This record gives sequence, structure tokens and C-alpha cells, in this order.
Amino acid sequence: MKKNKTKKPPYITLKEFDKRFTPEEMSWIEQKSKYYELLFIFQFARKSRKITQEKLAKKAKINRTTLSEIETGQRNATLDVMMRLAAALDMNLEIKLS
Repeated sequence: MKKNKTKKPPYITLKEFDKRFTPEEMSWIEQKSKYYELLFIFQFARKSRKITQEKLAKKAKINRTTLSEIETGQRNATLDVMMRLAAALDMNLEIKLS
């Protein structure tokens, strides 16, 4: 005779997910997510303006491979590079310390 087992769904809630991390780990995750959001904004701005990586890299005076690695998260962008990318995209980069 088969027992009717209730299967657990293949996902967890955000509340359950948050419990798996220490406050320090959650802080790190939040910081990284803000950084990747910034990278997404740069990439979205470039694509919406129909600018190639090559053209943006030349305008920002960085290597195209560097830009590609930054957009994909394989390389961290320095503040100087982010400022040059923002200027090349006619955007303002504002930093808020609190």
C-alpha cells in the first residue's frame, strides 16, 4: 500500500532564505546587489542608446575587454572607470555616503 506523501515545493520563501545567512553575510549580499544594479544601469543605458561596447570603451578611454568584463561582473570597476562610463553616456554618477 502506497503512502500518500505530500511533496515539498522546490522553492523556499524569502523569509526562509534570509534565515540561512548571518547579518554580516546579508550586508555583503546587499552591497553586492547594489553594485550589480549599477552595472545593469550602465549596460541598459548603453544598449538603449544603441552604442556598442567598442564605441563606449573608446569614448570612456578604457579597453573594450575591460568594459565587457565589467558588464558581466567578471571584473570590478573602479570609481574612476565608473565616472568615465557615466560621462561617456552623458549621465551623472552620484555617490551618497550615510
